Amino acid sequence: MIEPPLQTPSALPDRDALLQIAKASPEIAGERDKERWLALYSDDAIVEDPVGTPASHAGRRPGRLGDELGRFYEAFIASTALEFVSHQDIVSDMHVFRAVDIHTTNLKTGLKMKVPANLLYEIVTRDGGLAIRRMQAHWELNRMSRVLMGEGLLGMRTIAALNWRMLRAFGPKWLLSYFKSSQQGVGNAGKELVERLAHQGRERTEIVAPGVRVELPGGASVSRTEFADRCTALELRDLLASGQTVSGFASIEWDARTRQAAFVAELDAAGTQVQRLRWFWEG
Repeated sequence: MIEPPLQTPSALPDRDALLQIAKASPEIAGERDKERWLALYSDDAIVEDPVGTPASHAGRRPGRLGDELGRFYEAFIASTALEFVSHQDIVSDMHVFRAVDIHTTNLKTGLKMKVPANLLYEIVTRDGGLAIRRMQAHWELNRMSRVLMGEGLLGMRTIAALNWRMLRAFGPKWLLSYFKSSQQGVGNAGKELVERLAHQGRERTEIVAPGVRVELPGGASVSRTEFADRCTALELRDLLASGQTVSGFASIEWDARTRQAAFVAELDAAGTQVQRLRWFWEG
């Protein structure tokens, strides 16, 4: 059993230690151990699940259910059986990017669902160990809502149960904001735009907004033109649109070396250009 915080003897955490704490979050959530789950996160942690909906911040809105992270736990974890099936893990600097299927069972209604997700963890050092500073879960809320509604009466009962838990944890203003955000986002059009990154030349350059620095592992960044020139081959897969972002995995040939990578592209409000592009790969 994994116990937070995890210790590492080196000033620079190794891959296994970083991956272990990222895996600990869904493992402990699946055990529905609130205190151990909260202990994984730093004092200034942020959880975005899914990205595009209101974020939950450690230390904010303390009350009988805890701060916003405690409220998040009560709304989404406490009444759900969870199992995560991992398809690919990439550890890049102090980030862990995971492609998973989240298998959920609502404990009140018994409804089961499978949610494809890309999970991005930002890890920091804490007291000689590690903590999660930010967790961003990229999954398609609109699509999963349609799946729920397609389950008939059982789906309606599950939606009602989920809404009640969110209302109890966060209140009506937050719930209204959640509903509003669930109807927004770049969707399939955003994925189609990002797929053009795989094209060569001018088309790849033009979908990235002028002045944007493409962010690479190791703290490096390049202009959109340099990115287009140095990325000599690119194949994208497993794209998910969440809020204003599109995330996924790729085989990228960079400086004549092919790497397995992950990325997050943040689009403008109109969904017509990439305003931030982050890449994650190992080695």
